[in-house]
Amino acid sequence: MFTRFIKLLPAVILICCAHVVSAQRGNALKADLQLLKNKLETIHPDLYAYTSETRLEQLFDSCYQQLNDDTDDRLFYGIVKVLLSAVKDGHLSTGASPHFSQVIHTENSYLPLITYFKGDSIFIVNSIDNKIPAGSRLISINSHPADAMRQKMYDYLMSDGYNTTKKALVLNQIFYFYYYLAYGNSAGFTVEYVSPSGDYSTVALPAIEEKAINTLKITEEEKPLLSATFTEDNICILSIGTFAATDLQQAKLDYTAFLGKTFRRIKQDRAQQLIIDLRENGGGRDAYGVLLYSYLTKQAFSYYSYLEKDQKKLSGKPGLGKQKPAAIPYSGAVWILTGGNTFSAAAEFCAVAYSNHRATFIGEETGGAYEGNHSGQLIQVELPSSKVTVWIPTTKYVMDVIPAKYPGHGIIPHLQVQPSAEEYLHHEDRVLQEALSEARSH
Repeated sequence: MFTRFIKLLPAVILICCAHVVSAQRGNALKADLQLLKNKLETIHPDLYAYTSETRLEQLFDSCYQQLNDDTDDRLFYGIVKVLLSAVKDGHLSTGASPHFSQVIHTENSYLPLITYFKGDSIFIVNSIDNKIPAGSRLISINSHPADAMRQKMYDYLMSDGYNTTKKALVLNQIFYFYYYLAYGNSAGFTVEYVSPSGDYSTVALPAIEEKAINTLKITEEEKPLLSATFTEDNICILSIGTFAATDLQQAKLDYTAFLGKTFRRIKQDRAQQLIIDLRENGGGRDAYGVLLYSYLTKQAFSYYSYLEKDQKKLSGKPGLGKQKPAAIPYSGAVWILTGGNTFSAAAEFCAVAYSNHRATFIGEETGGAYEGNHSGQLIQVELPSSKVTVWIPTTKYVMDVIPAKYPGHGIIPHLQVQPSAEEYLHHEDRVLQEALSEARSH
């Protein structure tokens, strides 16, 4: 009997150790959440811009109470994302721990659907083995209604203020992941939908690996970061895919020289219609937005009202004070194309152009807020127990613009246009088509 006890002892020790670790997990995750709260309060330049201190305290307390020894990586990561989303700051971001990232990308299986969000509807644009007709409208998955899924997934995603166009674009790419984050693992899925012909149907789908889901995604045509094309009727289409200096340098592109060359040609060719496409511009250098606007005005102009970091107003930064127009400003008509990916410095440029009534905006609401944002240097924080990483912005940007018609939102286009599911499937650029039509009838 003594020999049997000795043989069983290692197993008993392992079980006891596992119990101790498990028993400590809840407290460790609570400590992580408290650290996250402290870091947000000390680093973020305007934490309560959209959500009151009282409301945020209530959310943290509620999430704190949910944590226990059984809280797994998925649940905790989801809690962190919900809290960050509540701040309503699109420059806040988070990353899973290395271990959970491996689970996400190599071990998990997911819902095999690619979606397209339009208005209040979710459309299915691809599915495993084409089991669902492309363009069908989603009704429910495993009895979860589409409306409830959309709202629950939106609650995990960060965006400026009350914007949802940026969130929708994220879900168009990785709906399957946020379904998992919201509802957990499932071996299979019962999907209810309405086909393009109006028939209600239900289909059973298996869970598949992420690498297989990636093959279902709609392939986007790769576009140059900077391009200027002139139509036969002399309309200039200026596409600026980024203000990020690093991306432009890697592509061996000189942004300043490109703008100068483009506007010289516009003047030389006497083009009087200019379309600026910023739909994929997620921002970058502040100065690049200022420079672009300098080509659209003959007058000195204001850009930022102020920048603030550590509760101190900054000076000597691009865009502060009166800005000079370019040597060869363009005075013709301008149309600016925007969407949920128009963010940060690109949205700042749009705010100034909108405020000065310098352009007609076409497309969807910008992902970046009209009044300003919180960006600048991002401070990285790793939560010690969960190993979840959070990036927190440090600088408050306030635009020098007329009062917002829709406070807490991005720039709302004068002509709101979003492709239908069918147009999206066939890569039909309805937004650009509308802009060209407007320019030709101007």
